[in-house]
Amino acid sequence: MEIEYKRELTKSYMCVKTDQDFLPFEKEILTRSSISGIVPVNTTFADAATVCWYDITGMQAFDHALEMEMMNSQMLTQFLVSLCGTLERLESFLLDPRHLWFSRESIFKNNRDGSFWFCYCPEGKENITEGFQKLMEYLLTKIDHKDQRAVKMAYHIYDQVIKEGYSLIAIRESLTYDRVDIEPVPDRTLENSRVELEQTSDQTEKEKNVHKADKADGKAKVIFQKAIEHFFPDLAKIKEYRQELAKKKEKKNEIQPIVFEPEEEEVRMGRPTVLLADQKKTIQGILRYEGNNQLSDLKIDTFPYVIGSAADCPGYVDCATISRHHAKITKVENVYFIEDMNSANGTKAGGTLLDYKMKVSLQANEILEFADEKFRFI
Repeated sequence: MEIEYKRELTKSYMCVKTDQDFLPFEKEILTRSSISGIVPVNTTFADAATVCWYDITGMQAFDHALEMEMMNSQMLTQFLVSLCGTLERLESFLLDPRHLWFSRESIFKNNRDGSFWFCYCPEGKENITEGFQKLMEYLLTKIDHKDQRAVKMAYHIYDQVIKEGYSLIAIRESLTYDRVDIEPVPDRTLENSRVELEQTSDQTEKEKNVHKADKADGKAKVIFQKAIEHFFPDLAKIKEYRQELAKKKEKKNEIQPIVFEPEEEEVRMGRPTVLLADQKKTIQGILRYEGNNQLSDLKIDTFPYVIGSAADCPGYVDCATISRHHAKITKVENVYFIEDMNSANGTKAGGTLLDYKMKVSLQANEILEFADEKFRFI
């Protein structure tokens, strides 16, 4: 399959070229019905091949979205909610869930409500068990380790996925049927504090509290175990990973949950001043504002340098026509690149409208347009 992105004035598409086509009834349903959770798609023919045009306007690919923020428990839960709802709707339309495409570039996050949308493909993808497993392996690297609930959820799901005997039906029945009312991991610190304050409680009452906490903890585990139960019948166990997982759990008991490599190096060397010096930002470029409003210049001092109207963007622009995460600038050796992040109103470099995920090199004094705002790269 070949994938490319195309941009029109108000629309953005992911075009997938394949040698297979949808079945007649699938094409009828997908082109005439709007299925929430399924990226809208139309097909054309070119060079004896089918081209699927997925309308990704107002969405960001999963990998792009996770460049902006780590996956916390809220995002992971939203992902599972979206997946289960989509599976249920596919069944109501008699569409085969095995045609869902599980990859970081084919799952999209809606910029408006944070829901996730999936691509329905005409051809059978790689073994769906392998596809979902690879996706989970990728997500494990993007988990926010400050969020212990997210860590526990993600590792538990993957630990179940690598076992044999799981099905997509179990996900739908357990999570959708239970309305995905997943209880958070009990706060043992809070519980212990409460017990200490209630010193008049006898030993029996304390044991009851502990039992309730364990029961709540167990319920959360059961929900996720049911969610993955009977998922992927042909997947062999990965003993090496489980051994690695056990080591990670042992290590987690010895150190704090989140340890980035720079911090780890700092602890070993005992030289925090070196880290602070390394973190000092140097201006490596400027986007000089040349529009009609009173906006500030942007100083490029980090990479990737994201331009957008969201407060967390290094290149923050207070403008309603600019998307939250509009575009980004990267640097490879001494060459700068600009890339649109599927913004609503588009990005232009030297007058050329950029397709989504299309990287172009920047030239000195080149004019960049984010929506209707102009900047000069110097």
